[in-house]
Amino acid sequence: MPRISLAGCALPVVILMALSGCDSLPTRFVSGLSADERAEAARIPVYRKKLAEGSYRLVGPVKGLSCQISHDDHYQVSEGNAIEELQRATFKAGANAVMEVACDEFGWRQGTRSCFRSVECRGTAVKTTDSRGQ
Repeated sequence: MPRISLAGCALPVVILMALSGCDSLPTRFVSGLSADERAEAARIPVYRKKLAEGSYRLVGPVKGLSCQISHDDHYQVSEGNAIEELQRATFKAGANAVMEVACDEFGWRQGTRSCFRSVECRGTAVKTTDSRGQ
């Protein structure tokens, strides 16, 4: 009976992942932003509460993820990293502030399935009448 090596088993897995597009794997960074755009996104104000009525126009829901893919991954999961991703998503949505921000921390097999550990922050992207978001 022929023996199948470990390397021989890995090839079908790699092919399957390539065909699926790896959609289930989370990304760490909102893509498509230049260094200048990332710097601008970092200045987007983040509010835990709802802003005063009439001071903004709703853009839509946004979320940011800080994800450790495996226990061997040395990426530091933190709320701060998830907030940075939330700001980048807000920027890409065309908003200049994010309000009603809430963050949750998840362990293995909780929250985002593809993360070993993660922090996910959600909020509402808004376009404020005052560029500072106030």
